[in-house]
Amino acid sequence: MEKRFLETEPFYYSRKYASQYGCDLSLPSWAALGSMVVYTRLIEAYALKLGRPLKILTAPHFYTEETIALNERHYPILDENPYIKEIINADLIDIKIMREVSAEMDNFPQLGHITENICAPFGLKPRKLHGDLYLTKEEKQAALETLSHLPRPLVALCPYGNSSPLQESDWYERKWLMIIQKLSDDAGFFQIGHDKFNHKALPIFTPMNTTVREMMALIWACDIYVGFDTGPSHIAAAFERPAMVIWDAVRKAKLEENKEPGFSLATMGRWTYPHTKNLILLGERENEGVSWVVDFILNTDVMKQTRG
Repeated sequence: MEKRFLETEPFYYSRKYASQYGCDLSLPSWAALGSMVVYTRLIEAYALKLGRPLKILTAPHFYTEETIALNERHYPILDENPYIKEIINADLIDIKIMREVSAEMDNFPQLGHITENICAPFGLKPRKLHGDLYLTKEEKQAALETLSHLPRPLVALCPYGNSSPLQESDWYERKWLMIIQKLSDDAGFFQIGHDKFNHKALPIFTPMNTTVREMMALIWACDIYVGFDTGPSHIAAAFERPAMVIWDAVRKAKLEENKEPGFSLATMGRWTYPHTKNLILLGERENEGVSWVVDFILNTDVMKQTRG
């Protein structure tokens, strides 16, 4: 079923401005990290259709003083992508371009997976239903060195995100501590984030002040990933790491409904990945959620191999 929320056709302004400025695609810049990741499959599919790398019209994703101090790249999700030949900064042309392009980011059918939804208006089918990210050899080696003091298998934890539980919830911190305690003899743990993420007081290694690219590399270097529905979870899926994504359904539904009425109905279909496990927080009698996370980690192939 098709549902649009603007009078224009899907990606009307994206097509208009890409054509006007001699580009192949125009991508939104005012988007959350995970939203930027899902657009990478459109880039791949469109480049393969044309048989050449693309010229992209977008704008830098980060402008804050903190990200500038961290030496954050303008296009961390898109850098090193072999399907991109050139990126044109739309803000240097006219700042209204990204306002209109970003406003139509959700203006397409909602009930399919978001990767399919993005590709469909262009007559394209994505090769995989997750992101397509690229790191350099140096970035990968730096991440491995950063984590080299930790025991393997190595579990990356991401206990925060825009839709994660609030401070009064046991899933804000207490249940993460339980997971770590239950598996302390079986795996190593670290906590990931970037910029000024609110690192929680977990008794595990926490690389501080990482850029998006450094965070991406740390996720690539892990063996298993567990986190709330947030940008790093999309990155873990892109690198095809065994991943469990935890959803606070009430919080997520409220955020989706604030975008457009009806968005929450399609949340799980749009944003989850076929090869990840999903834990929906809709109430627990005791600590079933913790048990499910622990069982998921223990039953990954890498953990089974380690345990013999």
